[in-house]
Amino acid sequence: MPRYFFDLHNDLDVRDEEGCELPDFEAAKDHAQHEARKMVEANVDDVGRVDLRHHIAVRDESGATVYTLHFEDAVDFIRDGRPV
Repeated sequence: MPRYFFDLHNDLDVRDEEGCELPDFEAAKDHAQHEARKMVEANVDDVGRVDLRHHIAVRDESGATVYTLHFEDAVDFIRDGRPV
């Protein structure tokens, strides 16, 4: 099973040295989204704001960045029934 690494880029850059084994690329994207949503929730709880520049870079076993998820893409923003 391939190993993917999830580097956090927010107020600090945190390189994932351990990673996790996941069945495929789609599972890695889902994992990144789940983690980003947890961080967005924590930011809202802690300081009442989310910096949309923050993101998670997903690397494969070779070290290549294969996906980047910005926090703004991890959640949908709706106003008056329409996406913002």
